[in-house]
Amino acid sequence: MKRDAQFRALYRELRIQEQSRFYERRSEEYEGAHRQAVMVRNVLLLLSALVGAAGQFTSGTGRAACGVAAAVLAALAGAVTAFEALIGFAQLHKLYADAAHSLRAAAIDWDAAASDADVSEQIERVEQILRTENGQWGQLMLQKEGTLPLSAEPVPEDAP
Repeated sequence: MKRDAQFRALYRELRIQEQSRFYERRSEEYEGAHRQAVMVRNVLLLLSALVGAAGQFTSGTGRAACGVAAAVLAALAGAVTAFEALIGFAQLHKLYADAAHSLRAAAIDWDAAASDADVSEQIERVEQILRTENGQWGQLMLQKEGTLPLSAEPVPEDAP
């Protein structure tokens, strides 16, 4: 009995909690990166608009310089937007947040189970959460390659 309790505690700490913390940190990291990209893009667009508007009050070389500066700032905003879309910060945040949420729910069920209960079903649930998260990377890669539509649902592992 003591060995079972030690295993349960060890599995909970080293597998469930550790993975959950990992997913939470990554989710926060990508959420922050998404917010930062949006903020940088918006600042660049605002500066572009202000420089463009300032160009209306100048003439000659000043007007041309303002037009060029506004165009460069708008192009930089487009580059930041393209980079954010390429990396997919929002999508990665969701992927990691979903896995962390599922692991937190599994941890609650793990703690609620009787200490003498068979843990094989609960272990399978945790491992299925991790396999599902891992399998979603393949879906993301196919989406990025353009071979899978964005609305496609992931295929269950037991599907033919």
